[in-house]
Amino acid sequence: MTAHPETENWQLEDTPVLDRGVLTAHMNDLGVDLVRQIAEKYLEDAPSSVAAVQAALEAQDLPLLQRLIHRLGGGAQTVGLAALSAQAKKAEHALRQGQSEEGLREATRLLARVNSDLKALEEFRAGLKG
Repeated sequence: MTAHPETENWQLEDTPVLDRGVLTAHMNDLGVDLVRQIAEKYLEDAPSSVAAVQAALEAQDLPLLQRLIHRLGGGAQTVGLAALSAQAKKAEHALRQGQSEEGLREATRLLARVNSDLKALEEFRAGLKG
């Protein structure tokens, strides 16, 4: 299977788990308290989002899986979870292109990393003073 040009930009091994530049920019624009609240909301909602992705993956409901991954990845990007967002984009792209086998494989990889990435966000959030 050949890589698509769009996916070659998703070098996950070089992508930081937590993009502190994004978070610093958010704190400069929005303030520490609001960034903490956004992170807390994402961390609060993530378990149900992850469970929904898992259920859609098990059911192989590809249209639903694509939508759920899009939502989880978009939120990850907002809170600076760069690697999780990139993994979600990779899975979503494969599903959108009709590459169901690759999409399912990438969705499985997404689920395999989500808890450790959420832990990194939780540690960051816990360290915010405000």
